[in-house]
Amino acid sequence: MNPVKVIEKLLLKECRTREPSSSYDCCIVCASSVVWRISTLFPESFIISNAAAQVFPNLASIYHAVRDLKVLLIAVVGTTAVDLERLISLPTQSAEVEFKLLRKTYEENAEILLSLYDNPKVLNAALMEINIDDQIGKLLSIPEIKEPISENRLAVCGLILDEDNLYGEKPSFYLINFNGIKDPDEIRNSPALEEIPESIRKQKVKRIHVQF
Repeated sequence: MNPVKVIEKLLLKECRTREPSSSYDCCIVCASSVVWRISTLFPESFIISNAAAQVFPNLASIYHAVRDLKVLLIAVVGTTAVDLERLISLPTQSAEVEFKLLRKTYEENAEILLSLYDNPKVLNAALMEINIDDQIGKLLSIPEIKEPISENRLAVCGLILDEDNLYGEKPSFYLINFNGIKDPDEIRNSPALEEIPESIRKQKVKRIHVQF
């Protein structure tokens, strides 16, 4: 297929109409490859996407979601299916800008991760977890984000979409970070999450990399 045929396909694509959401309950910053799944499962979400769930290229949009759309949650969502090492090695200057924090994360953690995980998929998942942790850490350093969190008007969480069955037996979302808390036991026992049934917290709060 050539570029013109792609344009033709877009022009002829039938658009299904539906009522737009009158309100958004969360802002989801996610890896672009999972947008289709997230938009289907969470239609009330304000979705921001890029290749590796990076927050800094989209800070203005996130701030818009918090200030103007009054979202209750910012979720940074990664997936085990994204090859982070491949992204940071893209031979373009723009990658150095967009993936600046990701590159720093990789350089600071690659050696220890390589010594811990032999399986490339597990290694990549561990790196994605640390990437999400760092994205959340940067968000928590911004006063406009930190203040509503301290007042319990907003929360920030990190989620992994396990597409490789590394965390469980079938593809599913797992909570790996809550308001900067990374320890799974501490997350499970957080008073803020006590409304979530204990059985769900035990099953769905999970990490591969727990060495902090």
